[in-house]
Amino acid sequence: MDKKKLRFVILKALDEKKDPFIELQSEEIPEQEIFEQGGFLQREGYIIGNTYADNTIYIWGRLTKQGEQFLEDNKGWRKAYKGLKELRDWIK
Repeated sequence: MDKKKLRFVILKALDEKKDPFIELQSEEIPEQEIFEQGGFLQREGYIIGNTYADNTIYIWGRLTKQGEQFLEDNKGWRKAYKGLKELRDWIK
């Protein structure tokens, strides 16, 4: 998955009050990549309040205004991601 799209999915999950790690487990994305992008989003100001131990995010933070703006600017991905997820669930 493209890094920008992965960041979108993480922010979308947080916006919906879900755990991004749990949401992405079924996507076969390496754990390390999820945590690296979560750290990136915090460093860049899209998320605030992640709690870390050993480079693992144990408690995800919340969106900042910048994170909300990223979701708004890329809202076309929301429909595409939802459609792909529904298709994958249907194929199973």
